[in-house]
Amino acid sequence: MVAVSSMPAPGSPWASRPVPHAAGRLLLAPAGRLPASTYRRRRAVAAGLVLALVLAVQAALGMLGGGPLPAPVRPTDLRGATIYVVQPGDTFWSIAARLDPAADPRPLVDRLVAAHGGTVLHVGQQLRLPAP
Repeated sequence: MVAVSSMPAPGSPWASRPVPHAAGRLLLAPAGRLPASTYRRRRAVAAGLVLALVLAVQAALGMLGGGPLPAPVRPTDLRGATIYVVQPGDTFWSIAARLDPAADPRPLVDRLVAAHGGTVLHVGQQLRLPAP
């Protein structure tokens, strides 16, 4: 017959040793430090749980249809405007430089962004351009 003990072996890291307590009682404390691999494994599990939580929150927000709010449209004076269809690689800067190559494009870029209501352009999008 084999005897089974619930106490750890005396040399194992889980063995306890008596520690004096201020109240005069003896407490049991771990005999030594745990191996470094145990701490690495615990940190990896904690990082994995945090990553899983972040991904779960992101997925939940994505299902709710979250996203950036559209920028408010500010009226500008673009009378006599023509329509321009955005091509691949176009930016407000390149469009403004094509409209008036000799002038500083910054004021025109600001007017185009204000008229458009944001800085994002999509291929095929139609923009109202001021008359030359």
